[in-house]
Amino acid sequence: MAIETAVHETVIEQNIEQFLLVLSVSLSVATLSIIFSLFRRISFTLLLVIVGLILAFVDIRLVSLSPELILEFFLPPLLFEAARNLNWRDLKLDLIPVGFFAILGVIISVVGIAYGLNFFT
Repeated sequence: MAIETAVHETVIEQNIEQFLLVLSVSLSVATLSIIFSLFRRISFTLLLVIVGLILAFVDIRLVSLSPELILEFFLPPLLFEAARNLNWRDLKLDLIPVGFFAILGVIISVVGIAYGLNFFT
C-alpha cells in the first residue's frame, strides 16, 4: 500500500510540474504580447501556436499529449477564441469565397483520403 501511495504521489508531482511549466510558458507568451508592440498585432492564439511550433522543432517535450486530449480539451477553447475575435463584417464580405474554399477543401480531403485508403487496402 505504501509503495502504491508513493508512486501515486510522484505521478501527481510530475503532472503538477508539467502543468506549471506549460502555464508559465503560456503566461510568458501572454506577457510578451502585452509588453511588446510588435506582438500586439498578432493574436494570442497565433502566438501560442508559434511558440508551440518552435518548441516542437527544438524537440522540447513539456507534456506528452494524446490526440484525444488535444481534440477534446485544447481545440474547443482555441476555436471559441478565434470565433469570438472574428470580424463578422469581413466574413460577410468574403462569405462566397470562404464558403467555396471550405466546401471544395472538404470535398478534396474526402476524395483524397478515400482514394488513398482504396489504393492501399
